[in-house]
Amino acid sequence: MTETTIKPNIYLNIQPTQQFSTIRIEFNFSAEMDADTTADRTLAAKMLENASAEYQSQPQIARALSELYGADFGIDVLKVGRLHVVKAHMAVIDPHFIDDDQPILDQALAFMKTMLYQPLGNATQGFDATIFNRQRELLLDEVAGLEDDRPYIANRHALQTYFDETAQGLPAYGTALAIEDANEQSAWRAWENMVQTNRVDIIISGDVTPDDVTPALMDLPTPQMPTAIQPFYHQPVQPNVKHVVEQQPVNQSQLVMVYQLVIPEERRFAAYVFDQIFGGTPVSRLFLDVRETKGLAYGISTDYNRFTDVLLVTAGIAGTQITETQTAVAANLARLQQAPISEIELNTIKELMKTEYMVSLDNQSQVTDRAFIATMTQLSQAEWFAALDAVTIADVQAVANAVIEQVNFVLEGAGDDADK
Repeated sequence: MTETTIKPNIYLNIQPTQQFSTIRIEFNFSAEMDADTTADRTLAAKMLENASAEYQSQPQIARALSELYGADFGIDVLKVGRLHVVKAHMAVIDPHFIDDDQPILDQALAFMKTMLYQPLGNATQGFDATIFNRQRELLLDEVAGLEDDRPYIANRHALQTYFDETAQGLPAYGTALAIEDANEQSAWRAWENMVQTNRVDIIISGDVTPDDVTPALMDLPTPQMPTAIQPFYHQPVQPNVKHVVEQQPVNQSQLVMVYQLVIPEERRFAAYVFDQIFGGTPVSRLFLDVRETKGLAYGISTDYNRFTDVLLVTAGIAGTQITETQTAVAANLARLQQAPISEIELNTIKELMKTEYMVSLDNQSQVTDRAFIATMTQLSQAEWFAALDAVTIADVQAVANAVIEQVNFVLEGAGDDADK
């Protein structure tokens, strides 16, 4: 990966490869999470995706993409630790695969600049009111649909219980109430703030060089210099575990156990390995013991977030087996804390992690996702493998002993005769 500073706070990262028939372009606008502006940023992203001053309707956008040999364009919002990221992405055919001399890469960049920096609206009235109201309705429908995703809701409520800062407990879209309260002017102000102050990481994967794209990026608006953003979130450990039980009309209960795992930067790969051994793969301790051997869970897994020091254990279970499952999870963690894993288990997990990494390189969007994360971790592919290989049995056991339970959350079927 090569990184070039286009302007202060605007960075170009090239992932040179001839593996794909497309060139993928991403603009990542990053700012620290703010509970008061997250919904507005999300609605601004929706507006930028669906209209601009030049392309004021979906048919016009579709026609422009068709002229770029059926290019694909979209905008997502996501969280990375304490950061809120607006990610605009476009996939366009590699010019080497077409016969004419159409400057397709320059045209693709021009299209993205138009959509991101020339929105439909103005500073006085905000975004176009008709389109904005429609996009707000669609976003509220999406959020309402998530209420039927019980594992998602259980995770969200557990994390809201854990985090001390309100913004950290929010999903990337904010809240339904904040979306309802937003208007075309507040979303426009969020867009202005985004282009004026956010760090911008432009990630491009394909058979390109910096010289191919830098001239087309030199006219981007120069952001004001904000305070340096910090993706890592840390909070003090709580002395007591928070136990929460919620009841909803569901057939399957959800168990979410939130652990804090604070690990020095130089030992984070040991934490990744521990996560995979504990519950991150189909050959993990929790999957084989709690699901396959004891039959206590329909599904069980772990997820470690290095940016927030959070290790999640999530399980779909019968309401009558809540206590048994909690006990089984705790017992598996205790075994990892007390007894060293085997060399075979360690090597098996390392090989699975390497295979997963290599498979991800066949997906261009995952290539650019990894490149974006690498802008924060500063780790190349070779360094990633070397760091993984360096993890020892003792390292994994040390990580296990650093795990501290903070929240025990149960989403229980209403009327379920659950064992509490």
